[in-house]
Amino acid sequence: MRPAFGFFLLLALSMLAWPLAARPGIAGAAEPCDPCRLPGGGTYRVLAPPAWDGHAKLPVLMFLHGYTSEGADIVGDQQVAGPAGKLGFLLVAPDGLNRTWSHQGSPSQARDDRAFLQNVLAEVKRHYPVDARLIVLGGFSQGASMVWDMACFAPLGFTAFLPFAGGFWERMPTACTAPVNLRHVHGAADPMVPLAGRAILDRWRQADIARGFDIWRETNRCTAPPERPAQSGGLACEVWSCSTRHTLQLCLHPGGHEMAAGWVEEGLRWARALPAAR
Repeated sequence: MRPAFGFFLLLALSMLAWPLAARPGIAGAAEPCDPCRLPGGGTYRVLAPPAWDGHAKLPVLMFLHGYTSEGADIVGDQQVAGPAGKLGFLLVAPDGLNRTWSHQGSPSQARDDRAFLQNVLAEVKRHYPVDARLIVLGGFSQGASMVWDMACFAPLGFTAFLPFAGGFWERMPTACTAPVNLRHVHGAADPMVPLAGRAILDRWRQADIARGFDIWRETNRCTAPPERPAQSGGLACEVWSCSTRHTLQLCLHPGGHEMAAGWVEEGLRWARALPAAR
């Protein structure tokens, strides 16, 4: 487990900045690119699993970086790349414009990032044999806030959502477009993105995670109380099985603004076991 570090200095958001790392090469890609460029603008990185034969269909983990970081940091970081490679996922790491994301409530609204991420997914499908039954969108910190935004407003094409330590920002949506499978992991003592939310420079506000889950439960029509399975990997989870046949999970750990490779692996195994992925 590694605590996050770095702060959103320019706008005092105090979001995670991932450490820079060298990017491994793209294994088996038909058209290697570093970075890959969309015809309409924007870039992303790709890392295929080491055991891939270059032909078999691949599940996808698209993972969104935190503020001040970029996709190269994700494919070079074993917290994400390790579990993705181990479980045979194609890792896709888009680059936020100016190293930030334009989710609802974000200080940056420089690009339509919902359309951008959908375009990245479409472009990856053109170059790789993607298994459309298992496409996961994950992210950390501000990247996780973008995951919540996508899950609410542009979920088409994604099997499951795997955010860590970031949720909605104000103004929160009143409803989301469709039910989704979502597993959220958060630190109970997170000072950067507290569970209860917090104000940023009196202009922006991170929203309350519990209120966000009220919206997910309403969208998924989850009326029964959550199950609380035995704690696993340091996470205590609440699990809702909903009438739409989708699943919600809220998993807490006692730490702060951090993520562990084991939590990413557990999340990918959860996504792979979903009925939609079979």
